[in-house]
Amino acid sequence: MRRPLAKIALAVMLAAVAIFGFLVYVLLASGDADYWRAEIAEFERRDVSNPPPPDAVLFLGGRDLRLWPRLDLDMRPIKVINRGFGGAQIAHVTHYISRIVVPYEPRAIVLMAGEADLADVHGRRPEDVLDDFKNFVAELRARKITAPVYFVSIHPSPMRASRWFGGQRANALVKDFIQRDPSLHYIEAADGIVDARGNVRDNLFRWDGLTLNAQGYQVLTAEIKPSLLAAGLGQPPRP
Repeated sequence: MRRPLAKIALAVMLAAVAIFGFLVYVLLASGDADYWRAEIAEFERRDVSNPPPPDAVLFLGGRDLRLWPRLDLDMRPIKVINRGFGGAQIAHVTHYISRIVVPYEPRAIVLMAGEADLADVHGRRPEDVLDDFKNFVAELRARKITAPVYFVSIHPSPMRASRWFGGQRANALVKDFIQRDPSLHYIEAADGIVDARGNVRDNLFRWDGLTLNAQGYQVLTAEIKPSLLAAGLGQPPRP
């Protein structure tokens, strides 16, 4: 009786070690832009069979954007393209500009990234978020992409509440930089995610404490959409 139990215990232990090893691999590998190349290729395949609309507002970013199920409906009458992938960091988006920005000639760009940067296992700082945002803008301009850029602020989540101080610092740094360039715009998205005491509103997230639920996306819509509409992005572009 003891031998079968020992075998079962060994199998469970080996499975746990394998799962742990896989999770460590994912955490390390996902910090590299090449880790997301399959998702980028899928965007390109989809563009062939279902071309995105012209003169659209291009949304770029990671988890929050990738899992946004009703972005096109929530942003109406603004025409949008959703290019959220993986748990993308700002540098990952920059890496793929030639493939997920240049082909679309976007009317405006909305960047929803930065939170994953601060959660990187290599320990990235708020100052790194600012530097990567600067590089993102510089790469756009170097490629003659003059569309205005809207940076959606990093917001807290229950799972990463301990990193929120860094998120606030990164937001402040990026906001200060944006104020110096009229082609850049800052959208504060964190205000609706916290309550009057500054605590994260758990009811806006799914069970994992990281993924926004339908109510959470309603909050993001209420923060982002008015800024885009105020800029006239819900109207046809001027000839």
